[in-house]
Amino acid sequence: MVLRARTSRSASAVAIGLFAFLTFPVSNLLAAPGGAQAAPPQGTAEVKAQEDAAKEHQKLFVENRYPSATACRTCHPSHFDEWSVSQHAYAQLSPVFNAMHGKIVKLTNGTNGDFCTRCHTQVGMNLGESVYMSNMDRHPTSREGITCVICHRLSREYGKVSGRFALDEGTIFNPVRGPKGNEELKRVLANPDQYKVVTDPKQQGRAIHTDVIKFPFITSAAFCGSCHDVTLNNGFRLEEAFTDRAGRHRGRRSDASAQAHRPSVRRARLLCDQPGALPLQRQGPAARDDAPVAPVRLEGRLGDGRF
Repeated sequence: MVLRARTSRSASAVAIGLFAFLTFPVSNLLAAPGGAQAAPPQGTAEVKAQEDAAKEHQKLFVENRYPSATACRTCHPSHFDEWSVSQHAYAQLSPVFNAMHGKIVKLTNGTNGDFCTRCHTQVGMNLGESVYMSNMDRHPTSREGITCVICHRLSREYGKVSGRFALDEGTIFNPVRGPKGNEELKRVLANPDQYKVVTDPKQQGRAIHTDVIKFPFITSAAFCGSCHDVTLNNGFRLEEAFTDRAGRHRGRRSDASAQAHRPSVRRARLLCDQPGALPLQRQGPAARDDAPVAPVRLEGRLGDGRF
């Protein structure tokens, strides 16, 4: 009888002790010496804000390496508008391309590497982005496909390399490359009040590159052939747009293939045959027309959406 009573009291004591332990404030266990309590854990909103800030800093860092076409749009709105409806602008956004590329990556177990995507998102490959990832996770400049810096931040004559380039890094203020050099740019920079341009990131105004380095290769058909002659790893010649053109137009001098806003393949061939003969070919300012700027030849037309 006595043993049964002691057992009952022991069970009651264990139950009371367990209840006290479970209901004891955890904050008391975390209290620092001297009565000061430890800092409470960060809230979900604060953690998310820090993560968002880190992402924005990363975007800014990338923008300082490969400026977006929207940065160039400030001074070149007409060129931006024509590019924005071209196949170059949709090179990485094309659902057909992405479906095909995803299938190839799957069938080859990834051994195809960046062979397809390095032509469609040069910036992404230069940034070291994954070959197989959602466009939503790519940097905005990567999603722009063949954007401004792909042609104007290229400083080497690569030839037919199936689109494997090393792009020159730099902010919007760094030099770009073009067919005519910087004579017109010098005139604009000499009149900053008239053109509202700045070359210092601390100043307010239209950010502009400080130099245009003459790059004759950009005016040749071979420049386009760097991407548009594609040879597979086994030597199979998959695409020969440049080689085909070179064979048909051997001996003819033309820089029409260098224009980035080509309306269509048919018109491109006509341009190669008779430069300047098309009624759709027109002249326009190299930059904004709210102040006098030397005209350049403009290819393509707004709304065509093709090369």
